[in-house]
Amino acid sequence: MSKHSFSAPTLHAFTKWSTWLFILASILLHIFLLESSAWKDWSPKPIIEDIPHITVSLTPVASELPPTNTTIEKPTASKAKPPSPSVISTAPTDTVAPKSKQEEPAKQQETPAEIAAAPVTTESPATATEVKDVSTTTAAPEFSLRVPESAEMQLEITNTKVNASPTTGVGRILWESYNGKYKVSIEAGVNLLITTLNLLTITSEGNIDVYGLMPIVSNDIRKTRAATAIHFNYENKSISFSASNKVMPMENGAQDAASVLIQLAAIGYADPTQLAVGKEFSIQVAEGKDATPFLFRVVGEEEIDSALNPESNKLPTIHITRPPKPGFYNSQLDIWLAPSLGWYPVQIRNTESSGTVTNQRVIALKQKVNLEK
Repeated sequence: MSKHSFSAPTLHAFTKWSTWLFILASILLHIFLLESSAWKDWSPKPIIEDIPHITVSLTPVASELPPTNTTIEKPTASKAKPPSPSVISTAPTDTVAPKSKQEEPAKQQETPAEIAAAPVTTESPATATEVKDVSTTTAAPEFSLRVPESAEMQLEITNTKVNASPTTGVGRILWESYNGKYKVSIEAGVNLLITTLNLLTITSEGNIDVYGLMPIVSNDIRKTRAATAIHFNYENKSISFSASNKVMPMENGAQDAASVLIQLAAIGYADPTQLAVGKEFSIQVAEGKDATPFLFRVVGEEEIDSALNPESNKLPTIHITRPPKPGFYNSQLDIWLAPSLGWYPVQIRNTESSGTVTNQRVIALKQKVNLEK
């Protein structure tokens, strides 16, 4: 291109300093813009370097730790003050805990939990003691019991003194049970021409419970003396007597002179093995002015003469005896129960120390099935 190809004004413009300054400024601006575009490519690098740092600090360390029992079982302590990473990574908790001061706050956190549990542990022995005390006062009955059906038993009574002729009489045992209650009476007298003269009547009334018959009151009515009564108080477990001011402590399963006969029948009626040969047991019996433990012994099976079996006049029975007990009672009491007839007492014999024998034998039995029982 020739130097004459530019016009004069154009050549004049290139000769000015302002034109060159403009060109220089344009070049510098282009250079700055190019540098700025390069910086935009570098700017994310610091942010990328920060991301791993943030990830490390937020990653749950517990997920990468071995599942030690101490760390997992004590989340409360870790919430209050988490253990340092150095302790967790260098040694197990069981090894570091005794020496590391950082574990002491965790132990202090556990102490309230142990104190809160302490009252429960302390109350347990007291509760066991209370249950034990109740069991001693309301112990389970020694026997299972099942009272027989209501019945009326006619008695033939013979009283034989030493070196004397026997005297005879009649009597009756009336046994009734209904609606969880009972009443039993024993009557003894002599036959007159058109009537019977009752010389003795003993009654017993009460409830039927887990202990079998539970007498409330027993009355003793005789022709030769004033009537007396015996009261059984189950609230304070005592027995009182109208014939004296004596108050006796009452044992579980206590009976009176009338109810004890049916109580023995209830023991055998519930389970015959409870009256196995040689079995001995004690029942507290209240009569007169005192309450005494009667020690009974099962003699065994015996056949007795009885009108209740007209075919052979023999009746299989279980013989129970109460031998004399010096200082308590001097007479011997023998009772025969008939398993084939509902375990009713079919013969009762009392042998006094003087040798006098009173025998009561059932000659007729009429059972009454009580639907209200």
